[in-house]
Amino acid sequence: MDELRSLLDRFWIIKSQDKQLYFDVKRALPQYRRFVNELLGWNLIVNESVIKLEKVPPRSMPWMGIESFTDTMDYCLLCALLLYLEDLDDGEQFLLSSLTEAIETYMAEFCPVDWTKYIHRKSLVRVLLYVQNMGLLVVYDGNSEGFGNKQDQEVLYENTGLSRHFPVHFGRDISDCLTAQDFEAFSWGEDGERGRQRINRVYRQLALAPALYWSEGDRADYEYVKNQRQWLEKNLDDALGGELHIHKNGAFFVFNEDSPFGVCHPRNLALSDVVLLLCSLIRERVTRGEIDRREDDMIVLTHREFRHMVNTCRESGGSGWGKQLRELSPDKLYQELLAYMEGWMIAEDHGDDLLICPAAGKWTGNFIKGFSGNRKGAQEDGSMENA
Repeated sequence: MDELRSLLDRFWIIKSQDKQLYFDVKRALPQYRRFVNELLGWNLIVNESVIKLEKVPPRSMPWMGIESFTDTMDYCLLCALLLYLEDLDDGEQFLLSSLTEAIETYMAEFCPVDWTKYIHRKSLVRVLLYVQNMGLLVVYDGNSEGFGNKQDQEVLYENTGLSRHFPVHFGRDISDCLTAQDFEAFSWGEDGERGRQRINRVYRQLALAPALYWSEGDRADYEYVKNQRQWLEKNLDDALGGELHIHKNGAFFVFNEDSPFGVCHPRNLALSDVVLLLCSLIRERVTRGEIDRREDDMIVLTHREFRHMVNTCRESGGSGWGKQLRELSPDKLYQELLAYMEGWMIAEDHGDDLLICPAAGKWTGNFIKGFSGNRKGAQEDGSMENA
């Protein structure tokens, strides 16, 4: 179990960086290979340098991506860098100036770069720092961050050879895929394998994402979860450790409280506590009949209605929040809360309206008994009772 959790929790395991974990995971392969290959439908790369589980998600979600990247150009530069490394031998050294010249050539047709522009240099710095942290490059002399301030900054790198294992291997031509939706359709495009695809889709969603929802128009996943509940829960529990919670319009795989892993909700973060309070307020208003639910347990609110709830929550218990949240402007607080809730599949922003998902009624919280709402009675960490 711990070995598979390590693969899910990390991009990959590099032998030279963590030899003990590398061999532990390699020895445990027979225990989880069927779960990975048949139920999740993922490719597992195992060689003398690295072990990598190619975690292809069932669909794109807001929290996906590289956290340190802030612009589309970052991803374009990363692709150009991978193309450059593809022509190098393992252990071959190169200069930053050679890399920037090659990137200019690769990017000329799609997204031209100008290294005299600070924003373009900073974009490349973010990419270089990321690939260094991932182990694709080793810095021999110089500092990548210096390129952000000086265009003629020189750095000597060494190619580790891991770049060839960095991209996902789809096994088919993806040149016609231009959007995230294209890749989703591409992944589930073989009509003759609908049964296997449904199994893979359900297991991937429950293993990677906070929730699996279904609607009246798409009941295939629900039927599989309902009919295979016993085996679904057993396989997930044996592999990852946790419980399967199935409700009218959604399913959640909840990790054991004494042994969670990865990024969890709620966690020791003031923002997650505020989300619990907000969800508790939403649930109370639904129970009192002040807010209507759809047949699929979704709630539709306008941004104005949701902002009003955030303000109500802040007025009633804001003194128990952490200092940083208390000092946020209303707009910034709203943006932070909405982004967090979208990432955890608690809310969806549809432009004029917000869709509040069933998870809002499941994960709620309140301050500990005796909290009076004033600063004197509050704890800095916003001690909560979770439902």
